Amino acid sequence: MIRSLPVALCAVLLVSGCGSRLNPMTWFDFGRSGPADAVNSEDTVPAEVPAGGEILPLVAGLKSLSAEPIPGGVILHAVGVSPRQAYHSAELVPVPTDDAGVMVFDFVALPPDVPTAVGSERSRELTVATKLTNRGLEGIRLLRVRSASNTLSVRR
Repeated sequence: MIRSLPVALCAVLLVSGCGSRLNPMTWFDFGRSGPADAVNSEDTVPAEVPAGGEILPLVAGLKSLSAEPIPGGVILHAVGVSPRQAYHSAELVPVPTDDAGVMVFDFVALPPDVPTAVGSERSRELTVATKLTNRGLEGIRLLRVRSASNTLSVRR
């Protein structure tokens, strides 16, 4: 009995790390249950109207922003969080500004066509990047990205 106890504990620890049905942590559903929340029009904030004429909603918030130098320009990389799961087609849309030396982008994404759950923040993350050339960045000293709740900036 005493010798089999460590073996049994090791087996339980080994199985608990697996995603199989033998894992005791998967026997019960500890997650949230119930119907998926409907997408509200209050969840979306309209951004500037692009050339196509369609109004795109801003993502709920920004988590990070970086400008990575590459030969011939910069890659602007942003991570945002959508209000609900299944937002897609995220992009950085340039916004005209009167502030000289600042280039502003709106982080937008299309909402899902069907109602979806809110889900965890990690499941709602959107990552987008865009290449900016040195020619297009002449005279620009600050890159700014806006979301519905915050704005992040990075210096060149």
